Amino acid sequence: MQRFWDSQFKFSAILPGFGDALERMARDSATVTEQFAFEKAPYGPHPRQWVEWVSGTGPKDLLPVIIHGGYWRALEAENHRCMMPAFTGHGAAVGNIEYRLMPEVRLADLVADAQAGLHRLAERFPDTRFLLVGHSAGAHLALSAMTDSALRARTAGVLALSGVYDLAPVALSFLQAELRLTPSEIDTFSLRPSTDRPPTVFVNGSAETQEFLRGGALMASSGPAQWQLLEGADHMSLIGTACAQADHLLSQLLTMDTHT
Repeated sequence: MQRFWDSQFKFSAILPGFGDALERMARDSATVTEQFAFEKAPYGPHPRQWVEWVSGTGPKDLLPVIIHGGYWRALEAENHRCMMPAFTGHGAAVGNIEYRLMPEVRLADLVADAQAGLHRLAERFPDTRFLLVGHSAGAHLALSAMTDSALRARTAGVLALSGVYDLAPVALSFLQAELRLTPSEIDTFSLRPSTDRPPTVFVNGSAETQEFLRGGALMASSGPAQWQLLEGADHMSLIGTACAQADHLLSQLLTMDTHT
């Protein structure tokens, strides 16, 4: 059984260019670091509990915020700075949230970090509404953060890029050796279709594994939600493809009928 679920989740084996994709993101993020002036603020005592932002040129009442992936146990916000320029024209600034990782802490702590990071950005930009952009585990955390009613009320919408929503299959894969998900965590933090969320565009690439395609399509089955399938993109190339189509995706998100 694990072999099957690894074939759905283990990108180091599934994608021949997985390592190259991570290296390219790091290089592109280093370039963004040189080109933009970053401001940073902590939201807790741990070295990974911080948010950062760059100035935007878009509507002053919106604030796009990046939440990175890494299956809740890897990767860094700094190496996802490459996503930020795609959204500078869509808000007063663009935020980027770092968070603690499993297994040092539990999944409840990661959700709490995402919420605390958003509250810190809300303090810095009090007149804005969030446009959350989460990739993979970051999509899960973005939607999980919406259990905070105050954050939900000030979120204009969510772009959920290739998210992981059902945790039961994750616990059957190679990831369980690191994450050590408990039955309670699987039940509490698995996400299901819901009408009690901000407008959400669930985005997948047509070259993704069936489990990711199933998850995106299922989550979009109850609104306000849409499912967008980007031709030819896999789990990693979807980041660049979605950023290149940010104008279109955000237009779809912001014009969504919240009554559907």
